[in-house]
Amino acid sequence: MKSNLLLLRSMMFVPGHNKKIIASASKSTADALIFDLEDSVQPSSNKALARDIIIESVADPIFDRFQKFVRLNEIETDFFLQDVLQVTQANIDGFLLSKTNNKEDVQYLDSLLTSIERERHLEHGTFSIIPILESAQSIVKINEIATASSRIVALGFGSEDYVSDIQGIRDFDSNVSIAYPRSLVPIVARAHKLEAIDAAYIKVHDLEGLQKHTETGKILGYGGMWVLHPKQNDIVNQVFSPTAQEYEDAKNFLRLYEEAKNNNKGVAIIEGKFVGPPLITKSNDIIARVHLIARRRKLFDI
Repeated sequence: MKSNLLLLRSMMFVPGHNKKIIASASKSTADALIFDLEDSVQPSSNKALARDIIIESVADPIFDRFQKFVRLNEIETDFFLQDVLQVTQANIDGFLLSKTNNKEDVQYLDSLLTSIERERHLEHGTFSIIPILESAQSIVKINEIATASSRIVALGFGSEDYVSDIQGIRDFDSNVSIAYPRSLVPIVARAHKLEAIDAAYIKVHDLEGLQKHTETGKILGYGGMWVLHPKQNDIVNQVFSPTAQEYEDAKNFLRLYEEAKNNNKGVAIIEGKFVGPPLITKSNDIIARVHLIARRRKLFDI
């Protein structure tokens, strides 16, 4: 199976049937591209065209620097099975499962992917799964969803569909309507060593609002978020990257912790902070993330 240690700060949606937007996305600063077969592909007669364009696009080396995912249509639709059968190409990293409601949804997709991998002589686990939690039922059953398949590399939160499903009111100032599920998703994701992807910020021209939204997501424990417009990528990448100070602090914490152990002190204190196991875990995570970012920049010269 693929490693869960992925760099998914910015995951940008692109309509699968729009060649012009896909070509533009190839120049973006996103970590991952999500070729959409669901909401943005309208009318539905464009679904078949979108599948063909996605297959053609991901074969182009210009997209090699991105993690490449496809958002599938909902399982209950007439499009889902054909989506999976047609777009399971070796240069696709994984699939977003729209409106995942329970573990059975994930297990059904897992079984399909296993059969396809076997039939096409692909390594088992070639394709990852990211369930999108965007309904009341998905939040109630979040733990069983998170553990439904070893293919799962992240849990993603979808705020707009969630608020609609609970018949709430989307309040962008206070965010009361999404406070509970938005806080819960990263808790469950981290409990199972998965990445957590925050909800999109749908006011694409409000960069100040995006900054606040993204900073809150980082505080909650998210490692990335859905992106709807290329202009959002740089802010999202910046916020979900460790700062230079965070990186230096992490190295210092690890150094002092090792010194304390070597001196049989058992305890290290720096700037009034007790340097214990939780802080060491966080420091190791920060350093690993910095190395991932540096490796991506070097590999793709970005």
